[in-house]
Amino acid sequence: MKVRKSITYNDILKLWLNSKTDIKIQSKLNYESLILRYIKDSIGILSINKIKKDDIQKFMDSFQNKITISTQRKLIYIIKASLSYAYHNHYCNYLDLSDIKLKVTKRPILVLSREEQNTLEITLKEKVNIRKICILLCLYTGLRVGEVCGLKWEDINFSSKFLVIRRTIIRVKNSDCSSSRKTILMESTPKSETSKRMVPIPNFIIELLGRYKQKDNYFLLSSSEKLYDPRYLESFYSRILKKCHIKNNKFHTLRHTFATRSIESKMDVKTLSELLGHSSIEITLKLYVHPTYEMKRTSIENLVEFMAI
Repeated sequence: MKVRKSITYNDILKLWLNSKTDIKIQSKLNYESLILRYIKDSIGILSINKIKKDDIQKFMDSFQNKITISTQRKLIYIIKASLSYAYHNHYCNYLDLSDIKLKVTKRPILVLSREEQNTLEITLKEKVNIRKICILLCLYTGLRVGEVCGLKWEDINFSSKFLVIRRTIIRVKNSDCSSSRKTILMESTPKSETSKRMVPIPNFIIELLGRYKQKDNYFLLSSSEKLYDPRYLESFYSRILKKCHIKNNKFHTLRHTFATRSIESKMDVKTLSELLGHSSIEITLKLYVHPTYEMKRTSIENLVEFMAI
């Protein structure tokens, strides 16, 4: 194959990004951010027709224990997709990256203990307001922070006691160069097709929500049609944790806690996966189905009891 005159990998990445017209804007901005942060000043400066497989492997090896496995997978996707683009447009020869290895130490998932959860719930139920209710909602449904910020009153079915995830609120890079704001709030569709879901709401939370019901087209948290910044809820959550003397875990810990308590209560994994909006049951299994010592002991005792019959 006749290869075009060499250009840098950074040039290819720009061409590849511009060709991605079939993806969500937040995905494109996410790719752009990862390229600027990790690739631009490293392998990005290499000539596209001089990049070798060893260069890619060394690049990925440099992140061992420094970035999450999820971020590494996104970087590998960007590299494979952009180099495939370069090959099909005759900028370089084919490069087989199918066996590139990721090296990472799995980080433990942070979960509130039973005692911490109980303390948090007591505090949230004191002098109740809509922000506290929404935190309780996340604790009992596993909603992501962007999803709960995207809830409107029309998404709550009070008679059947469920909510529907139709949108999420995200913060993205501001493409308006004339603006002083580097980022802006944006209403977007959920993370994936499976993230668009119907989730049952516990009776006590439905009762609390009923006290604050407003116009259907109003967002729960802003009490208006104005978008509510997820950072505001995360900040409020941090202050609540400080009041409870609980280590300042991220807001996403509520989702992990919901999933863990669900497994502990013997919820089947398929149901949990659908409630969380995961794209596959394998994701749920990998993240949350790790039996505790107490669960293992109970299983052994149940086996002994069964065998004695």
